[in-house]
Amino acid sequence: MNTAPDQPLPAAPTPAVHLYHIAYSAQTLADLEPGYLLLDNLANERPDWFEYWPIRRFLLQALEDGRLDEQAWYGFFSPKFRAKTGLSHSQVCDFVHRHAVQADVCLFSPQPDMGAFFLNVFEQGEAFDPGLIDAAQRFLAHAGWPCALGTLVMDSRQTVFSNYFVARPAFWREWLGLCEQLFSVCEGPDTPLRAALVQATTYPGQAQRKVFLLERLASLLLTLRPQWRTGAADPFGFAWSVSRLRERPEDAFISDALKLAFREQRFPEYMRAFALIRERFFDASPKT
Repeated sequence: MNTAPDQPLPAAPTPAVHLYHIAYSAQTLADLEPGYLLLDNLANERPDWFEYWPIRRFLLQALEDGRLDEQAWYGFFSPKFRAKTGLSHSQVCDFVHRHAVQADVCLFSPQPDMGAFFLNVFEQGEAFDPGLIDAAQRFLAHAGWPCALGTLVMDSRQTVFSNYFVARPAFWREWLGLCEQLFSVCEGPDTPLRAALVQATTYPGQAQRKVFLLERLASLLLTLRPQWRTGAADPFGFAWSVSRLRERPEDAFISDALKLAFREQRFPEYMRAFALIRERFFDASPKT
């Protein structure tokens, strides 16, 4: 019988983290920080799809070639990532490494007031683009994901803005599959659904609604598919919005905490308190 003392188990290998900087101009190419890999979008053939075009191209090719490491993490950031989060390449990697055992997706979402004061990212989008929820629900029904977007509760563990998340290939596959259904509708023949999705918004350059819906699909997956575990970096230390919502940070902290508590316990009192804080906030806000 072997009576040797138990030996400590070997430490799990540190997973690779591949972070890409999307460059679409000479200036954004020059802004490439040490550590980042270049995701070349200098040709910028389809600016109407913003960051999705180079991310899509990369993922489709990588999946076809079978060159994604299933244990590694991948992220694709716009050139504004550092300005919006204050995070360096090494800080993002460190966060992912700390959460790699218990998470599948790591979130780095700025504008915490936009996430906290709204029930979910679709309600937030509707406030700036009336009609987004209706178009989103029609698309999701078409894609086989029917849901009542007006009742979904998202806290900071599901909230993703600007596609600022890092994930393993398994999540990227599911995300890409849903995004490709949106892409197919928007690139397909004229239909009422397509018309609603390609409608111009008030965002500079008249960006189409499809971009902002696509940006919210990661949040939807994290909300409807609880098997995807998240590690969320503290969003309240990132850049806040330029709206009046940033004027009451304590209410934003409490609002997110109430939504998180509701998702854990489902006590209706949490949602009543959330609604009361929001009502008081907007009643007290200056009218413009």
